[in-house]
Amino acid sequence: MANKHQYFNSKMFTRDEDTGYYLCSSKSPDGSRKRMHVYVWEYYNGAVPAGYHVHHKDEDKSNNDISNLELRVGAEHLSFHAKENAERNHDKVIRNLMENAMPKAKEWHESDEGRDWHKKHYEKTKDNLYQKRKFKCLMCGEEFESTQANTKFCSNNCKSKYRRMEGTDNVEAECVVCGKKFVKNKYSKKETCSRECRTKLLIYRRNKIHW
Repeated sequence: MANKHQYFNSKMFTRDEDTGYYLCSSKSPDGSRKRMHVYVWEYYNGAVPAGYHVHHKDEDKSNNDISNLELRVGAEHLSFHAKENAERNHDKVIRNLMENAMPKAKEWHESDEGRDWHKKHYEKTKDNLYQKRKFKCLMCGEEFESTQANTKFCSNNCKSKYRRMEGTDNVEAECVVCGKKFVKNKYSKKETCSRECRTKLLIYRRNKIHW
């Protein structure tokens, strides 16, 4: 267990039970208590530049040796710890979301206040929602208009053709006649790898021959 107190440059720092950081026992002129890792870094390097934070390399808040401290861009540092906290407390975050946030959000959206907000928001944005924009079809190259944002195709035919060309829906199958592996569209009813095997399959089924 980490010590309650640490000392540096004749100053005592006390561990804050809520954050785990060590705070200087003597207050700064503005009434705040400087964190030990910041104090140590500034002792060796001068004031922390604006927009930067001092970070524990090994993430151990009790290890305030200068060799364990480094500068990080403030926004990146906050994002790093937020992501780390979310991963560490994933189950707790999900449980809180399911038990508290989502029910309260649903309750608000169904309330008179929520419905009124949605109505006003819709009136402000409806013109943009149904505004037609020009696009160029990714398949045929023809220009077309649509109210859908970032649409790529002028029709379902072009969309399907593009997916077939790119092999988006391709899967590996096994020929029911010769057992050879072949590639087909997952929505296709194709059962054979070649015309020759397809002919054999038709003959087999016509004559009720089992292979």
